[in-house]
Amino acid sequence: MKRQVLAFCILLMSVFFVACNEDTGFSSSPSLRLAFSTDTISFDTLFTDRVSPSAALLVYNRNKNDLRISDARLASGGTSGFSIIVDGQYGTAMTNLEIRAKDSLFVVASVKLDRNGLDVPHLVKDSLLFTLESGVVQKVMLVAHGRDVTFMYGDSILSDTTISAGHYVVYDSLCVNAGATLNIEPGATFYFHDNAFLKVEGTLNVKGRADAPVVFRGDRTDNLFDYLPYDRVPGKWGGVVFASTSNGNMLEHCDIHSGEYGVKVELGDTTAQRLSIRSSKLQNFTGHALESYAAHVNVENSLIANAQGNCVKVVGGNVSFTHCTIANFYVWKQRDVALALHNSLEGEPMPLYGAAFRNCIITGTKEDELMGYFTAFGDTVPNAVNYYFENSLINTVETDDSCFVNIIYDNHETEPFAKEHFLKIDNKAFDYDFHLTEISTARGIASELFVETMPYDLDGVPREPGNLDAGCYVFVPLEEPVE
Repeated sequence: MKRQVLAFCILLMSVFFVACNEDTGFSSSPSLRLAFSTDTISFDTLFTDRVSPSAALLVYNRNKNDLRISDARLASGGTSGFSIIVDGQYGTAMTNLEIRAKDSLFVVASVKLDRNGLDVPHLVKDSLLFTLESGVVQKVMLVAHGRDVTFMYGDSILSDTTISAGHYVVYDSLCVNAGATLNIEPGATFYFHDNAFLKVEGTLNVKGRADAPVVFRGDRTDNLFDYLPYDRVPGKWGGVVFASTSNGNMLEHCDIHSGEYGVKVELGDTTAQRLSIRSSKLQNFTGHALESYAAHVNVENSLIANAQGNCVKVVGGNVSFTHCTIANFYVWKQRDVALALHNSLEGEPMPLYGAAFRNCIITGTKEDELMGYFTAFGDTVPNAVNYYFENSLINTVETDDSCFVNIIYDNHETEPFAKEHFLKIDNKAFDYDFHLTEISTARGIASELFVETMPYDLDGVPREPGNLDAGCYVFVPLEEPVE
């Protein structure tokens, strides 16, 4: 009887396992296919002669049967510059790969592109082909754009030098030595590696144009997330430092963004014009966007935005800002205010001889974006605090101070506030457009005194006398969509 029961159990177990495995095992049916996490692996603009960051691909077998991949290979055989790692194997072709039912393979792709001698990105394509045991061939496209660049490794500018339009990658920083002048022509872009910076001990003369600005940025051209390029992530390189020996600097149509800091003017000659900034953009920093120490600095027609520190930090000296938009919507971490004025440094007097803001927008999401950190020195330090605000939109506490003239206070609940003045404040994708909206109270409040010296806004749009807007941009109505 026991033998009969045992035989019966074995029979039942055999039937059970046959039933459970009737759809499993390796199959060569041409009806079965692989699935992929994407149909195209795409690389943003890459520097030629350098290996790209890696991109991942998941290969799924969503069938009930195991599958064998006879080979996974690059269609070009590797001549395109692409290479792959499939299931831990590196090269341009792999054979006899197995992928179990409901399982996946991990693929990593990278590319190294050759120079092409052109100043525009060039497109390179390839395909990653998967041939199943059944003979079915499936493919994933590989696409990359390459750009020729000039690499600079700890370069020093020892004598007067001009850098023309082109693309330059800076490692170990770039220094303009004392007594030398570096001229940078329109259309030059500098990509600074992590922690690299530009130090100016001599003189820097940046002469971009509205249609061909000079750009200082980080060297990451890939994405942190699908929706977020590294180019929008702050702290990806150092910044621009004007040393104590540096005077007579000019930044015109210059775009500086996503560094640890933007522009720093160190303590130096308190009588010389240290820096002029015209029609430029400083945006997105983990420190201060613009900071100056006992310096003569003049800023016109410029955008200074989004800093974990201050957008503008002035410690003594004599500064003026005209038709500037100073806006802080930094959200990566807790931040400081848009504008901070000081008249001392580490307890030592540093008189603020003048800080004038005319036809400006100074705003952000804090209750007060303007702070004065002033020490009362009595008669021992004359002329220690001087500031003046005129014909501007300012997010600060309303005051009867005579140094605030024709001010619109950006803190009324019934009027547009902070982000409502601007076309786009996207704090998820860190995408910002500081052009004015139709409802902004910065419209029509600016003085006409500067029309002759600043006849065009940051985009090159004419400023028409009679109804001038504060800030660096003239309001332009959006075009109606074509039906």
